[in-house]
Amino acid sequence: MINPFHAVGSKPSRPMRPRRSCLSVPGSSPRMMARAADFGADEVFLDLEDAVTPAGKEAAREQVVEALNTNDYGGAIVGVRINDATTPYQYRDIVDIVAGAGAHIDVLTVPKVQDAGQVWFLEHLLGQLEAEHGLARRIGLELQIETGTASVNMTDIARVTDRIESLIFGPGDYAADLGIFQLDIGAVDPDYPGHQWHHILAQIVVTARTVGCDAIDGPYGDYSDAEGLRESSRRAKSLGVDGKWCIHPSQIEIVHEEFTPSAQHFEHARRVLEAYATASEAERGAITLDGKMIDEASRKMAERVFHLGEAAGLR
Repeated sequence: MINPFHAVGSKPSRPMRPRRSCLSVPGSSPRMMARAADFGADEVFLDLEDAVTPAGKEAAREQVVEALNTNDYGGAIVGVRINDATTPYQYRDIVDIVAGAGAHIDVLTVPKVQDAGQVWFLEHLLGQLEAEHGLARRIGLELQIETGTASVNMTDIARVTDRIESLIFGPGDYAADLGIFQLDIGAVDPDYPGHQWHHILAQIVVTARTVGCDAIDGPYGDYSDAEGLRESSRRAKSLGVDGKWCIHPSQIEIVHEEFTPSAQHFEHARRVLEAYATASEAERGAITLDGKMIDEASRKMAERVFHLGEAAGLR
């Protein structure tokens, strides 16, 4: 079933907000939630799922609501990762968070999404809660793709609603679900002849572009391994991924370096756009710049780089 307001191939118009870094913050730690804005991440999400034990779920919800109502996260995208649909926690996560602090969140991050039906539940429940509590802004969704089933159903999942702001790869649960012999989350396996996560990341990027949302790579678990993080980021970026989860503030700087266009790349994109605009005024479809052909495809590539650079603060 396709949402008539989110037809196949439609691309919702949203302001471009960089998601180079998405910092995970335990929802059970008031101290860490209070400090989360200090590190300069593009997105901060307070985690009620893996970062909280079953016995601590209820208390963590209350702490997250308090943090959202108290802390100033500046210009960062603010989210809460709720529990997945197969647990006894998801419904109360949504109801309590939206009722208690709905005006202070941009997105709900949803782990282990398996099929479109789970997203339809979120769409309808959020719509009713927003109306009940008089929220002026719709709450977005970030959906984690973490299983083979989600991979198979990804197109239908992404077409449910234009609330979806990003599709996120979950390498740890994905490896476990597929039976991959790996214990380090998001690791770059030197024994694999190529890029181990190429297929699933490419699928996420293609699906995200189809519906007009971001594609985000999951975490690199060894936060002491700076070069491993850099390599993981570069591989994801080469496939068109927009950003990466960070599980420690020390990872943010490297992730920003890798997912921000360089000053030279940004300036070249500007020159391409200017040259193409000049050619269009003269009704020329293709020109050369620095000995290289520029056409409509060049313009599209340059436009994306330029907009990403602008959103990241380049001028």
